[in-house]
Amino acid sequence: MIKPSGINNKLRLVGGSLTLVVVATIMISLYMNIKTKKDALIINIAGKQRMLTQMISKEIFYDILKYSTDFRIVDDAMMTFEGNLFDLINGNSARGIYPPQDKKITEKLNQVKKLWIPFKASVQELEANLEKISPKLDVFTIKINKILDLSDNVVKTMVKNNMAGKYIDLSGRQRMLSQRMGLFLKRYLRTSNGEDYIIYRNAKNLYSKTIESFLNDKKIKNNKEVYKACEVTYEYWKVFEKYSSDLITEQTNINKLMKYVYKNNVIVLKNMDEAVWLFTDYSEQKNMLFIYMQFALLSLGLIIILYSFLLTKEISNHVRDFIEKAKMLASADITNIRAENFKLRETNEDELKEASGHINSFVQKVNSALSHSQDAIDKAEKAVEELESLSEDASEAFVSLNLDENEKKGFDKKISTTEDIAIESTENLLHVTKMLEKLKSNLSNISNISQTQEKK
Repeated sequence: MIKPSGINNKLRLVGGSLTLVVVATIMISLYMNIKTKKDALIINIAGKQRMLTQMISKEIFYDILKYSTDFRIVDDAMMTFEGNLFDLINGNSARGIYPPQDKKITEKLNQVKKLWIPFKASVQELEANLEKISPKLDVFTIKINKILDLSDNVVKTMVKNNMAGKYIDLSGRQRMLSQRMGLFLKRYLRTSNGEDYIIYRNAKNLYSKTIESFLNDKKIKNNKEVYKACEVTYEYWKVFEKYSSDLITEQTNINKLMKYVYKNNVIVLKNMDEAVWLFTDYSEQKNMLFIYMQFALLSLGLIIILYSFLLTKEISNHVRDFIEKAKMLASADITNIRAENFKLRETNEDELKEASGHINSFVQKVNSALSHSQDAIDKAEKAVEELESLSEDASEAFVSLNLDENEKKGFDKKISTTEDIAIESTENLLHVTKMLEKLKSNLSNISNISQTQEKK
């Protein structure tokens, strides 16, 4: 780990590192919360897609069963599914949906899209066929009633013309067959039940065979009224048979589409379900990554805290070393102290070494001032002694000169003035020396006060 020099640099490193870790932890937590919220939204939308596939199939099958042409629920469900699928693949910032960040999810959603396109086309084709066949069912009911009325008219005409009992029995059966065809064809159109279709087909074949036999029977041909009734019924029967055949063809196409929708609904659902699980798995992996990052930041924070304790201990040892040197300075003779006596180790803090250097420089200046002052005092005392000697010699010389009293007083006054100047200069030097000694005492007091405060 980086180990800077200097108390300020160490404190900045520790404080900056801890701040960086705290900010990074907060930012990651906020980012994780936002992403988790968006992931929950995306998973919810993807999960809703599964429900929509079932809803589309259910509603379209219900419409087929009822031959309803109200496709609003189906269309809304398909539009919602398609819109959600587009947003899941491409993203939608307005809805808070981001594009897939995992290749597997993108591939699965594109696979769902490929399945959805023909599935949607089949549902829309079913809607078109239902819209086409629904009104025909009402017409079919009218035609069934019409064929029943014509068959009943044949029976009545035969009874009226006293036809044999077998003809009346066969024509009476035609009325039953017309009802049977109508019943089972409608059931087949609604349920696509194969048995219903077989019953309808058998009834249709028997009705067709019977009406054709009437037209080829000589006795009926000889009775114009009966033949006419049979002929009219047969002509309408051909129309009815064609109409029924068209309905069955359309229903067969509907049945094929129903089978396709039924089969592919499960496939679309399965693939969409797999996409949901991929979203869920990716979200869980991302959450685990965020958790690992938080653990890493926590571990880094603990390491920085431990490192700060070590730095604090090291700084404390360096300060203690500095205080010991200061104690040595306080107890030492300031006139004899040397710079090397207060020099700190090279491993000590830069600020403490700098302070030590300043104190050494100041002490050396004080020592220099004291030394110069002492030299000046010594020279002044020597000058005073020489002046006193000169004064004595001058006094002796004045005696031999036989000067009058006034001249003698003048010379004595000048000599005294010279001695006063010398004495005053010496006193000033002594005053300066006392001031320097007082400064030394103040420095010692400051050191003692610092030592007392440290012990407290």
